[in-house]
Amino acid sequence: MTDTPKTLPKTLPKILPETLQDRLLQGLSAVNALLEQENTLLSSGQWQDVEKLLPRKRTLMEQMRKLLPAEAKPLTPEQRSAKAAPEMEAATKQFHALVRANEELLQNAIAAQGTLIQLVLEDAAQEQRIGYGASGGYAVGQHNSALALRSDV
Repeated sequence: MTDTPKTLPKTLPKILPETLQDRLLQGLSAVNALLEQENTLLSSGQWQDVEKLLPRKRTLMEQMRKLLPAEAKPLTPEQRSAKAAPEMEAATKQFHALVRANEELLQNAIAAQGTLIQLVLEDAAQEQRIGYGASGGYAVGQHNSALALRSDV
């Protein structure tokens, strides 16, 4: 008797959350997954691909904002621990860790790009100052000229 492989549905059934906490947990899980993806891209230096995630990130954060009451009073620690499911606490802790890592990775990417730009500018300025003289040796330029940058760099 041979086992026939079961076919999986092309899409998973959508589970509708019943409570606000369930909806928040679902939204937080989606945001966490996106932050993990963004952090992976930032860690591997794929900065251009991070930009492609921004529309989805904005959409998810707007959805989360709509779930929260506009004028809700902050809960005390006792209220939070009594009302929050363990899954919600874990997702919230993961969110905070991912945000901290994301902030550090973004700062590192900004610093790396700043260094790269500085190296390009220094190299371009060096090329403008040094050239060949009449005798075939290096000659330092006597005039200062403007340095033009391409807008697509």
